[in-house]
Amino acid sequence: MPEALPPAQTTAGFRAIVGRLRTSHGFQGGVILAFATLVLNGCAYLYNVACIRYLGPRAYGDIAALLALTAVVALPLGSVQVILAREVAQFPSLAMTARLLRRVTLWAALLGAGLVLLGIVLVVPIQDLLNVDSRAAVVAGISSLLFWIVAAVLYGVLQGALRFKALSATYAIAGVSRLALVIPALLLGFGVVGALTVNTLAGALAVLLAFQALRDLWRMREDAEEPTFDRREVGVMLAGSLAFASLTNIDIVLAAYFLPADVAGVYAAAALVGKVVLFLPQSIVTVLLPKAAVRIAAGFSPHKILLASAAVTLAITLTATVVLALTPESALVWAFGPDFREATALLGWFGLAMTAAALVNIYLSVYFAERDARFPMVVLGAAIAQVVGIAIWHSEPRSIVLVTLACCTAAMVIHELAFPFALRRVLHGRAASRAASSA
Repeated sequence: MPEALPPAQTTAGFRAIVGRLRTSHGFQGGVILAFATLVLNGCAYLYNVACIRYLGPRAYGDIAALLALTAVVALPLGSVQVILAREVAQFPSLAMTARLLRRVTLWAALLGAGLVLLGIVLVVPIQDLLNVDSRAAVVAGISSLLFWIVAAVLYGVLQGALRFKALSATYAIAGVSRLALVIPALLLGFGVVGALTVNTLAGALAVLLAFQALRDLWRMREDAEEPTFDRREVGVMLAGSLAFASLTNIDIVLAAYFLPADVAGVYAAAALVGKVVLFLPQSIVTVLLPKAAVRIAAGFSPHKILLASAAVTLAITLTATVVLALTPESALVWAFGPDFREATALLGWFGLAMTAAALVNIYLSVYFAERDARFPMVVLGAAIAQVVGIAIWHSEPRSIVLVTLACCTAAMVIHELAFPFALRRVLHGRAASRAASSA
């Protein structure tokens, strides 16, 4: 019997949907931006792999510790980018966007310069804290902060102005340049200082490209209403983002402080691989925050999208964790070299810790959308507990990752017991709704 054809109406409807997607500026921009983000993150991983292969555990430990330290400062800037993008998208005129661009770029430049100067003043304490071999490495590591802070502001304006192609090009070129520059820097013998200086150069290039894409707005001098922000919302997002950045990065900094340099390098390599679990579902969070905010603003519950996001995140992260736990030692030796074989035993534990962290990130997005500071404060408490726990229990690398796992899990358990978007309550509400509709 010949295979039945789908109804003509269904085929036509599908074709109409495909046609709308092909002509949709938002869809096309989203696809391009997703690809550029993949390039950016992929190049970041290859950058680390190159450093691992060329420098070995001790020197890579210095790089990883300084990158983790700057990440704790820089990662919360993602919240600034989100806020700026949303505000710019809602502005009634380009003149308001231009005025905001000039104001926040100045603030970002002053903040970035201040942090770099503070780091230079504290270069010796930072060197002692992280057990870094040279002061020049510390200066090279923190110097990138200026450019990444300014870049986050420019990225937010580009995103809100729907200039996805320019934003995507900036992402991709900055990522590729970082990888392209680090290889000759390592081959020429510039070592840790050269590898870290590459981040500053890539950040400067990102700022230059983003500024070039926004030069028309920068030059615009029309009168416009002064843009305003909800300071409480900004505070909640920054506090929660800072706490989450610490929860997922400070372990590398503390490993550099408490463990011997070569062991800290092995731990950092394991963290690099294990934290793939955290980054794989990152696009879900990117979509969840605005969707949840829209539903909440319209008076609807975000329960449905929250449940779907948590389920997909859990499926992705647990699958990745199983893969990591089953990764043979020979694969890690092939990728990083024989000095890193001991990192294999940590991968499964990192997978579990980052699975819990990924779920924490999902819930942070919902409470950001609710402008509710309670769960971000729980995450802040977990981050503080992590520092205290590692300070007490750091006898071996596995102890540090187990503390991280315990703190992320504790945040989720507290959420399930005391917060309105607990999964058990969401599932119970959906069951009750089905029962009521069938009655």
